[in-house]
Amino acid sequence: MPIDVDIAVRELTDRAAITEVLHTYARLVDERDFAAAAGVFTDDCLAEYGVRETDTLHSSAAVADWLTRQLLDGTATSHHISNVQISFPDADHAETMSYVYAWHRPPDAAVDPVILARYVDSFERTPTGWRIAHRRMFAHGLVGFPDGILRPLSRRPGPAPEHAVTGGNGT
Repeated sequence: MPIDVDIAVRELTDRAAITEVLHTYARLVDERDFAAAAGVFTDDCLAEYGVRETDTLHSSAAVADWLTRQLLDGTATSHHISNVQISFPDADHAETMSYVYAWHRPPDAAVDPVILARYVDSFERTPTGWRIAHRRMFAHGLVGFPDGILRPLSRRPGPAPEHAVTGGNGT
C-alpha cells in the first residue's frame, strides 16, 4: 500500500508539535511559570495527577492553582520527559504516553524526592495548536514521597491496561 505523503508529513509535523508541548510543560514547571505551564492544556481539560480528590483538576486554571499549591514552598524541580509514544485516532486528536522523571528539592528536606511516572494524555488540535485535553498520571515509583499519593501503574499481564496507548484504532 503506497504511503499518503500528505498524511505522513502532517503526522510527522504533529508528532514534533505534540512532543514540544510535553517538553514545554516540563520546562515551564521547572521555571515556576505555572500559568504558562497550564496554557498547554485546553481550558476545560481534565487532569488527574493523584488519587486524592484535590489532585483531579477540571480546568487549565485549576492546573495552574494546583501547581502553585504543590510547589508553594519554593521546591526546586527538574522534570524530564522521555519514551514519547503518539497515536492518532483522527487528524485532530492524539493519544500519547510519555515517561516523566521529576526530581524535587524542597527547602530544608533531608532527601530529594523523585517521582518516576507515566503521563497518559489525550490531545486536541485547537486554533492555537495542540493542547492536552485529558492527563492521567500513573506511578512507576516514588522516592521520598509517601506511598498512596499517585495512581499505581498496572503490572498485571493480559489485555492492554487503561493507560496504554493504542495504535489509534483501539488495539
